Amino acid sequence: MKKIIKWVLLAIAAVFVLVMAIGFSYCIPFLFMNPTETGQIPDANIFAVKNQLGAVYFIKTNNGYIMVDAASNPAKFESSLKEAGINVSDVNWIFLTHSDFDHVAGLPMFPNAEVFMNEDEMVLLNGTVKRNLFGGNKMPAGFDIRKINLIPDGQVLSCNGTSVKCIKAPGHTNGSMLYLIDGRYLFTGDALKVRNGKIGVQAYSMDPKLARKTIEQLKGTIDSAAVVFTSHYGYYEQLK
Repeated sequence: MKKIIKWVLLAIAAVFVLVMAIGFSYCIPFLFMNPTETGQIPDANIFAVKNQLGAVYFIKTNNGYIMVDAASNPAKFESSLKEAGINVSDVNWIFLTHSDFDHVAGLPMFPNAEVFMNEDEMVLLNGTVKRNLFGGNKMPAGFDIRKINLIPDGQVLSCNGTSVKCIKAPGHTNGSMLYLIDGRYLFTGDALKVRNGKIGVQAYSMDPKLARKTIEQLKGTIDSAAVVFTSHYGYYEQLK
């Protein structure tokens, strides 16, 4: 009987250690995230607003702002916007790089903005494809998913004279998308990370192999941008 109890306790201990190890390994990438701090990007009409472990970017046009992604914590995001001097009503266009919750949570704050997302991302929202073991992605309460304008790879939109080229970048999610603004500024969301000057695959990608292949295929686009912006790893300028 004592041996049985001993083996049961050992099994419980092993499971506990395994769970702790998995949890620790899951959390490690957060330690290396270094999002852009709140403020204006030098020599550009672009503003960053830090929200927890990510950054939301605002591109100023002749009439209002383009916003890339929509934050993870609406309450803190609203406060940060006030500090940055950006009015919610001045955001006219929102371009989502993908549908993970830390990129869409603040959408209900902008009821009058047009929202855009890659058409291939919808499979995560309608339940056709699971994001992880727990299911697909969801939009925040108070936001009507029918409001999203679904866009294909390669489409170029004009937001009051500011050009936005939409570039599919699958891997992190099915429909991850990059946005090239005026041919100079590339917003990548979680399609890639930058660490010690090297581009790599972002953590928590659904298909890391596909993400790496995408980065290789889009190398020309990435290298041609004057400034590359990421959600969790800051931004970097490229010498031309």
